[in-house]
Amino acid sequence: MAYAPPTAAPVDRNVQSGAAAAETGQDELPGISTRRGFRFRQGQASFLHKYAAALRDGDYYHLGVFVPGYGKTITALSSFVVAHALGIAKKLIVFVPRGNLRDQYADPRELAQLFHNIGAPKFSFCVADSQRVFLKNRTTQIIITTYQYASGATGNRALKEVCEQTDCMFVFDEVHHLSDDGTWAESIQRLPFRTSVALSGTPMRSDNKTLFGVPFEQGLDGQAYYKALHEVNMRDAHTEGKILKRVKAHVVDYHIVLTNSLTFQRVEMPLSKLMEIAKNKNELDTFLARRQLRFHDVYLETLLGPAFEQFEQKRRHLNTYLEQRGKSGRNCQMLIIAMSNKHAAAIHEFVQKRFPAYSSTRIGQDVAERERLRRLEEYRAGQVDVMVQVDMIGEGTDIKTISLIVKADLVRAYSKTMQQIFRGMRWYKDFDARSNICDIYASNDAELVKILEWITNEEKIGIKTQEAREGLDELPNESKGPAQPQWELTGVAHHNTESHNLELFPGFGFDDDARPLKRLKQTAQADDEEEFVADMVLDVAARENELRQECSGLAARLAFTMQSDGKKTDVRNVHSAAMRRFGKAQEQMSLDELRKKYHWLQSCVAARRIL
Repeated sequence: MAYAPPTAAPVDRNVQSGAAAAETGQDELPGISTRRGFRFRQGQASFLHKYAAALRDGDYYHLGVFVPGYGKTITALSSFVVAHALGIAKKLIVFVPRGNLRDQYADPRELAQLFHNIGAPKFSFCVADSQRVFLKNRTTQIIITTYQYASGATGNRALKEVCEQTDCMFVFDEVHHLSDDGTWAESIQRLPFRTSVALSGTPMRSDNKTLFGVPFEQGLDGQAYYKALHEVNMRDAHTEGKILKRVKAHVVDYHIVLTNSLTFQRVEMPLSKLMEIAKNKNELDTFLARRQLRFHDVYLETLLGPAFEQFEQKRRHLNTYLEQRGKSGRNCQMLIIAMSNKHAAAIHEFVQKRFPAYSSTRIGQDVAERERLRRLEEYRAGQVDVMVQVDMIGEGTDIKTISLIVKADLVRAYSKTMQQIFRGMRWYKDFDARSNICDIYASNDAELVKILEWITNEEKIGIKTQEAREGLDELPNESKGPAQPQWELTGVAHHNTESHNLELFPGFGFDDDARPLKRLKQTAQADDEEEFVADMVLDVAARENELRQECSGLAARLAFTMQSDGKKTDVRNVHSAAMRRFGKAQEQMSLDELRKKYHWLQSCVAARRIL
């Protein structure tokens, strides 16, 4: 039967969690018997136990939320093994938005290894494409396809023919691409299926559309929220360790000058102020001025200069780290996100002239596909240091050595920004702890810290966002020719730069400046004894710098918290209050004074106001 919202009564699955299942002796999953020391991650095991329990109860449609790098592919395939063993589904059809994700599922060696490790029976698989091999081989049990193929007339008819033969399980990978009223969903809805699992690290859309095949529930605030069978968030991933890198955000503000081309009126303001003005979709001339800004040499130098300086330090440190251990391996790479093909070309030209020591390239829709694939493969192999691109490196492009991202586009949608950031957050086993940090550089109109703060705090966002984000996520169509803005950018200068450490566990594992030995071993998972010792000694200058960054992060968090409560304030008000309280600027504070400011800011955040 085709998809319909679940009608079964809610099931209390708390007793079906991975931990509870083990405690009650229900630690075996239908069809799965792990071998060779293979173990599911905690979140994978919890999801599979809950899924098995839900299927037994007749609840067939589910959402799993997993941060990138956690193992959605393993979870999806193992879910089918469970459904197959319970007699719910005889075939599996996996839908993905990109060809590289399709190939990720269809790797014969990886599939064979997984099924062997979990003790599953032998399965046949095929990619559904224009050759329609799967249609000629009707006994194929696992079919991997793309949303694009499934929504085409020929592909949809072929898949329907397969689905009508037997009970099928559908997996909707990266389901945030699948809006409920889109053409993909309309086509897939014609296909009969028995059970489905939707998977995503970001189950939301910037256009406020609901997702296909995803159950939801109403919150206490009356807003609808997606209902995940199990969710693995960043906090869970960091607790398990060696899944995601830590994040440092560096936000640059600019002083700009705008001149009215008709009246010659002159306006000067920080870019952060222009961000507020440009929230009005009708202020198109201001919006275009922001686009013009991103081509300016001062803008590029101020944003890219510090980024490349940090890049050089990271690469130099990693080379030293590898040499000291007699190892050889990949070095870290940089990803630059541009707002258009023309913008990407301008940035790449700037990088080539200003930073010739690094190999760089760019990809975009204006680059021929064969050449584009060649450049991407060179970047993936580590032969290119810096890649400039426009939305070409997305889900399924697993380049773990990316550890510095420059966000020079205008996208401020939560889901899109999170997907961009996740490209540099995959943990890389050959990097030390210091190198497993993703540094992100962006201008102050990108709302980057606010989005990262939301990720850190793990707030829920409903299916319909409460505040429309007008004019921020779409760019004027370049094919229509250049618009003629009334306001023109006539000057730009660096205004300010703030760095933020985004911590999932503020203060956890710390006693002032020392980390207890026992807790460090349990949580930090230091790569070797040298790093362990380094964490046990206090470098005053380094600790001051850390505290300054932590105070800046807390100040930003306090400002955003107060704004969410309807109070008119910004980071400058917080810093001014701190100045009045402590009598000196943050840069002039000693270690003890910074500690006091840090604890004061913590108290303010807890109270949701300036104390």
